Amino acid sequence: MKVNIYPDYKTLSRSTADLINSYISAKKDSLVCLASGHTPRGVFDCLIDDVTSKGLDLTHCTFVGLDEWVGIPAHTKGSCRAMMDEDFFHPLQIPKDRIEFFNGMASDLNAEVDRINNLIAAHGGLDIMLVGIGTNGHIAMNEPGTSFETLAHISMLADETKEVGQKYFATSTQLNSGVTLGLKHFREAKLPILMANGEKKAAIIQKTLTTLPVESLPSSVIHLIDHGFVMIDQAAVK
Repeated sequence: MKVNIYPDYKTLSRSTADLINSYISAKKDSLVCLASGHTPRGVFDCLIDDVTSKGLDLTHCTFVGLDEWVGIPAHTKGSCRAMMDEDFFHPLQIPKDRIEFFNGMASDLNAEVDRINNLIAAHGGLDIMLVGIGTNGHIAMNEPGTSFETLAHISMLADETKEVGQKYFATSTQLNSGVTLGLKHFREAKLPILMANGEKKAAIIQKTLTTLPVESLPSSVIHLIDHGFVMIDQAAVK
């Protein structure tokens, strides 16, 4: 893996966007997975600027959702899909037929998992997978104890994830499980990027970078990915 440290969030976001831009410019029909949430918003802003300035063409890309809360409708503020719509898909007017997202309200979640796994396999794997990191080391909704060989699956959420997840919702919301891409997807992505910023992530970043790969710390999977990138700001390594 390659660890890149930047002086601030703005520089971190721009540099991460440049990695993505460079890959897509070379492979215009990329299959792209971008995390929702607060961490990647700066990256989204940079990519939107790139598209607006004609420096990036996304018209042939397909976007795959990273994860979704089970039991939360896609249009609900706080859902992963709603965040991606607001922060990225809608500003760029990405057509719905180029977005594949987990349906957290599906009556058959196993069929949803199979659908996304089959989609990714049909494309020969993900081209780009940008993820954040939870304070317990989770990547997407892969909680501690998740196998490094796991593809998309249904995940029971850790208590910490349930609590932190409340920040995305206007009112207290019951969160028990999610559907998520797996750590094997991250390992097999052509451009896997782990991004973190801020002092709140400093402890888990230190633990991640100094711990040998162990499934009790999902983020430590990055040590198994020679071509992976860890993109962090100075505050996250303070």
